[in-house]
Amino acid sequence: MSEEKEKKNKKISKMTIDEIDQAIKKSVESMNGQSSLYVRHLRERKEELLAKKKG
Repeated sequence: MSEEKEKKNKKISKMTIDEIDQAIKKSVESMNGQSSLYVRHLRERKEELLAKKKG
């Protein structure tokens, strides 16, 4: 049960790209859209990680 709590409360800055993708998918489904602030922050973090990975 503690593992589920950790995943639920994990900070965006500590997430991996895979975790971010899963969080985006889950949030878009539950919030019925991509305009929420949480989804925008997830996408920004994903772009940061991809930029670091490339260069």
